[in-house]
Amino acid sequence: MKKLNKNGQQLIEYAIIAGLVAAALVAMSTYVFRSVQATQQMIQEEFERD
Repeated sequence: MKKLNKNGQQLIEYAIIAGLVAAALVAMSTYVFRSVQATQQMIQEEFERD
């Protein structure tokens, strides 16, 4: 019975870690998207000046 509980606990721990990593990636994607938009805007403004 202890072996079964330990395997279940490990599975839950891995699921929590995977969830945290996924949440961090989603949060980072927002900032990456904003950065890409800002870079595109800067490039567009440079082309409009010429």
